[in-house]
Amino acid sequence: MAGIYVHIPFCKKACNYCNFHFSISKNYRQIINSILMEIEMNQKKISKNIISTIYIGGGTPSIINEKFINQILTSIRSKYIITNDCEITIEANPDDISKKKLNSWKKFGINRISLGVQSFNDKILKKLNRSHNSNVALNAIEKIKNLFTNYSIDLMFGTPDSNYNTVLDDLKKIKEISPPHVSIYNMTIEENTIIEKQLKKEKISLPDNNIIMNHFDKIQSFMKEIGYYNYEMSSYCKEGFKSKHNSNYWMDKSYIGFGPAAHSYDKNFRYWNISDNDIYINKIKKNEKIFLKEKLSVNNKINEYIMTRIRTSMGIDLEELKKKFEINLYEKRNVEIDRMVKNMLLKKSNKKIRLTNEGKKIVDHITTKIMI
Repeated sequence: MAGIYVHIPFCKKACNYCNFHFSISKNYRQIINSILMEIEMNQKKISKNIISTIYIGGGTPSIINEKFINQILTSIRSKYIITNDCEITIEANPDDISKKKLNSWKKFGINRISLGVQSFNDKILKKLNRSHNSNVALNAIEKIKNLFTNYSIDLMFGTPDSNYNTVLDDLKKIKEISPPHVSIYNMTIEENTIIEKQLKKEKISLPDNNIIMNHFDKIQSFMKEIGYYNYEMSSYCKEGFKSKHNSNYWMDKSYIGFGPAAHSYDKNFRYWNISDNDIYINKIKKNEKIFLKEKLSVNNKINEYIMTRIRTSMGIDLEELKKKFEINLYEKRNVEIDRMVKNMLLKKSNKKIRLTNEGKKIVDHITTKIMI
């Protein structure tokens, strides 16, 4: 089975921390028509597997008219076999949520909402240049809860003006709301973002790394205490509510991406679409190629396995790795692995390698040490 990702590259305004491909223009119709044509054309010729997940992301897909979402889903259904229990997610901002929109999405088959709250602290939301405040977020969540059993709330820590109390307040809100799924990300400073420029000019400051790691420890312990399972670095769920779409990424499933800047993967090649909206539209009109691709070497595939699995609660299965790629990772990296086990960064048992909570804090460093 495979997944489909649709990239809707529109936002009301730029969030200060975001480096995703988006536009604040409103040529929605042109882009949607081009996405529909891309679905029809199937330029990448990726085999049409049965589709078990559809994820409409961005950008901010909730900004566009519901009829466009219906057109996209109708087009996908006409070209692919969709499982009866297909997880269909749409990303949304709190200020876009209305009963009318939610009812329309549900009617069109969407069964999961991923809500970008980021914080329940108005001061932090303002620093991030978000379009909503905490009251708008809470009202949106109430509306969603009345119609959807499966939804996720996105939060961030390590943000400007955040501290132990703001993190704890956000966690208490999660306990009160009790959503089935929560994603909690440590804000990273990406190049060419507004927040990077503000930091360089010393207009804002961030908590230092030791403080951020203390916040991470609190998040881990609090979420566990209130019954959430940390199945991936930033992902917490109640039983039965893992994100199927994101889990497919971590489990090496194929996925097909539509829209500007969307990525695709068929286990042999990685594809990425042009990220310029106007060029994407024009090339689609002319039936010209809209993507680049790279063939994955065996080492690429091994390292991809390591990078994705190490982030999950399942960890790296040494036996599975050996069967798939005829490589004994422990034999090649035993010195590094044993050192990190001794330093309580990794756990090794039943021929699996997993991160400890301390290891999660330096996952990128650990990953580079054990990659091939």
